[in-house]
Amino acid sequence: MYIDYTNEEKNYERLPNGYVSWVDAVTGTNYCMALDDYEKKFKKIVDDISIMGSDEIYEYLKNEVDEIPYIRPYKDKKDVKAPSLKDAATLAVCFAYAMDNSNDVRLEMYHHFFEIEKSQSESINTALKMVDMLALGGKFEDSIRNADIKIIKGGVYKTKKYIVENNDIKCLRGSSYLLDNINRVRIPDYFKRRFIPESIIYCGGGNVFAVVPDNDIDIDYDLERLYEDVTITAQSAFISYKTTLKDLLNDYKEVIRDCEEMLEDRKKLKLYLNVDPNCGDINKGIEDKDMVINEIMHKPIESGAKLICKFCNLRDAHYTIQTSEGEKGVCLSCLHKIEAGTHAKSGFHEDFQRMHLKKFGQGQYGGKKVQGLDEIGAFKNNGYMALIYGDGNNFGNIIKNIKNVYEMMYFSRKAESSAFKATLEAIRKGYEAEGEEIPFEVIELGGDDIFIITPAKSSLAMASKLIETFDKEFQNKSDINKSTNVTMSIGVAISKYSTPIRNMFELANKLLKKAKSYSKKMDNKIGTVSFAVLESNMYLELDRDKGSNYDFIHQGILNYTWIDMTKLINLVLKMKESNKMMKNHIYKLRDAASMMLPLEFKLFYMYDRSRSNIEDIEKGLVEIANGCFEEGLFKLSGENGMEDYSPWYDITEIWDYV
Repeated sequence: MYIDYTNEEKNYERLPNGYVSWVDAVTGTNYCMALDDYEKKFKKIVDDISIMGSDEIYEYLKNEVDEIPYIRPYKDKKDVKAPSLKDAATLAVCFAYAMDNSNDVRLEMYHHFFEIEKSQSESINTALKMVDMLALGGKFEDSIRNADIKIIKGGVYKTKKYIVENNDIKCLRGSSYLLDNINRVRIPDYFKRRFIPESIIYCGGGNVFAVVPDNDIDIDYDLERLYEDVTITAQSAFISYKTTLKDLLNDYKEVIRDCEEMLEDRKKLKLYLNVDPNCGDINKGIEDKDMVINEIMHKPIESGAKLICKFCNLRDAHYTIQTSEGEKGVCLSCLHKIEAGTHAKSGFHEDFQRMHLKKFGQGQYGGKKVQGLDEIGAFKNNGYMALIYGDGNNFGNIIKNIKNVYEMMYFSRKAESSAFKATLEAIRKGYEAEGEEIPFEVIELGGDDIFIITPAKSSLAMASKLIETFDKEFQNKSDINKSTNVTMSIGVAISKYSTPIRNMFELANKLLKKAKSYSKKMDNKIGTVSFAVLESNMYLELDRDKGSNYDFIHQGILNYTWIDMTKLINLVLKMKESNKMMKNHIYKLRDAASMMLPLEFKLFYMYDRSRSNIEDIEKGLVEIANGCFEEGLFKLSGENGMEDYSPWYDITEIWDYV
């Protein structure tokens, strides 16, 4: 079956006449498009870029051109894994530059690639042959011109350790802003100044992969120092790997494996010594004056005085700053976070609004900026907030099987855009459910990593929507049974807004591991969510699902697919609306299940049911348990075969948050 690229609701069993087809390199979807439509799109691109300079063309391809394929090498072939047109164009420029080491090749290569003006340059014609042969999966012969290159690979790691050191909203936002700004702005600007922007294969989610001509510049050292000077304490590692262009293209997997081993060795060798209070430059690498971060008033602490930073409580304070609570000692790392957090008032909200306008053309996306976590907790006078921590499933296996640079470029971009889209859809879901804008804060968003703070109300509905959207982005739309099994798992920790973020993150991280383990049991075919309310002490019993014998009722299910979580949310909403089972009734069932043996509880439940009209509620529970609901308990597979689980615990847990 073929999916029409211009309208995915259309599909064809056979490829229509006058259509071109290709296979999506990530999802495996068989796409098709009328050749006339493709040629119109191509012509518009050519017309637009014919009057642009090379920098404008690069930004235009990156931001304005969608994922139409590069079909020139196999226009008459069917069902071939086609690279993206914009990837082929920028990669051609990267290859030509690697051979000539001259900025002059950029515009000439773009014009040659898009057939605006043919070039006689050997390097430009060779670069075009390379991108064509790479698209066809061919090997490069010795007769084709080669070039010595450097691969730059690395990024920031252990980011959560850097981000969640304290509960101050400015520190949280500032740490997130600095990491994101370095990755998305300052590192690309570095390559633009030193080389060309097309040298970057991928730069996002805290990771960098670039290809440049061989040179004597210590790029890996420069990038590590950039992170150190700006963030002070974020951990980063980069390597510079020498090889040839042909080796990268012919033996991609081997080259990348060597790079990864070298990068792991670099991480082991790095030392993180005590911070020098006289070092650091929060504005290092900034080209745009509007991005300059202003210093806040601070005074150095007298030599010999010993104070602990009142923000992280981890490092020595070297300065004091004035706060609403008086003068406080602050370390250089937290000072930079506070300065960045003061500057970055909008967070990711502007990005989400742009995405929303691009998709819908009008209206607000449903999110709301906040000044503090108390605003999130104050939503609907609930007093609780949720930390939603998500991570992609099966990414490691997918990356291991990537065969060439094209697939790496597209997969990395697909993962990042899917995370943004899923988060936007999640916030819109909360907005639709609650009827007002959702106050929230994005702490980290990149690659397959999602870390956001939302109100507790509708947080589970938002988490389910986030997973649903992310999963669907990676489905094989032409044959769902052949999907790559790239899905999302999420841990949701709910607690009072005054709870330290570090504590909530530790809980969310444990829950995420549970959710990922559950997804793995299903071969990662569907995304999963695990949740806990910190106040209930449920987090102390996260291993309760193991069970010990047949005379035991597990309190709660803990792990759900996003589909089953959505069903549970809808069932609780139905309970609230129908008044057939009030909250105190649910608590009675929960407490009985926690104190009785399975047989006792079943008798208790049968008596209780005889006095209530809850047939439609039971139908909902049967559906969630896939038919395995008997006398008030779920019958689910456990270590001792089919074991008893109480759904009433989970229902009481989420009652106030749906």
